[in-house]
Amino acid sequence: MARTVPALLQQLSTDDPGTPRLTWYGADSARTGERVELSARVLSTWVAKTANLLEEEFSAGPGTSVGLALPTHWRTVVWQLAAWATGADVVLGEEAAGADVLVAADAGPLAAALARGGEAVAVDLAPLATSFSGDLPDGALDYARVVTGYGDLHVPAPDLAHGPLLAGAAEAARDWPAGVRLLTDAGPERTAGSVLAAFTRTGSVVLVPDVDAVADGVAEQERVTRVLRTR
Repeated sequence: MARTVPALLQQLSTDDPGTPRLTWYGADSARTGERVELSARVLSTWVAKTANLLEEEFSAGPGTSVGLALPTHWRTVVWQLAAWATGADVVLGEEAAGADVLVAADAGPLAAALARGGEAVAVDLAPLATSFSGDLPDGALDYARVVTGYGDLHVPAPDLAHGPLLAGAAEAARDWPAGVRLLTDAGPERTAGSVLAAFTRTGSVVLVPDVDAVADGVAEQERVTRVLRTR
C-alpha cells in the first residue's frame, strides 16, 4: 500500500492515467447538466498546482493548518489532497475559520480570516470560473485567477507520511471490490476519506450533493457498483 497521498495518486496516474477517477454532479445537475470528470492525470495536475500555490504563497508545510469552508464539490477534494501533499493539516467545520489559511467560497469568512491576521483564498465554484465572482476582500488570493500559473508537478517533502490516514481508508474499503465505482454524497468531513478509500481499491468516485436526489439513470450511466449515503 502507498505510504503517502501523493504516492497513491501517482500510482493511479502511472497505472491508468486516462480513466475517470473523480466525477462530480452539481446540486441542480438534472436541469443544468453540471458535471465535471477528472482522470487520475488531471486530478493529479490540479492537486500539484494547488499544493505548489500553498507552498509558494503561504509557506505551507507540517505545522500549517488549512481550513476548508467549502461544500461537497470536486474542488474541495483537490484542496484536501493538496494540503496533505504539503504536509499541512486539514481543518473542517467550525474550526476551519481559525486555520492559518482559510479557503472559502464566500466573502464573509474570508474577510473575517484576514481581519484576525490569517491568510485567505477565495474559491469560485462555477465550472468555468476564471476569477472570483463575489466581492473579493482586500488581501484574499483569487484561486481561479492564479492557480493555472503554478507548476503541474509537485515534489512532496521526503519525510511525508500518511500511514494512518491511508490505513483507515483501506480498512473502510476492505469489503469493496477492486475497481469500485462509488456513488456518494459524503460531505466535506468525509469526502476525502471516501475518495481515498475508493482509490485504495484502484477505484473511482461519483460525488453528488444528495444520492437520493440524483437524476434518474445517473447510477446506471456512471456504472456505479457501490453506493454510500451519508445524509
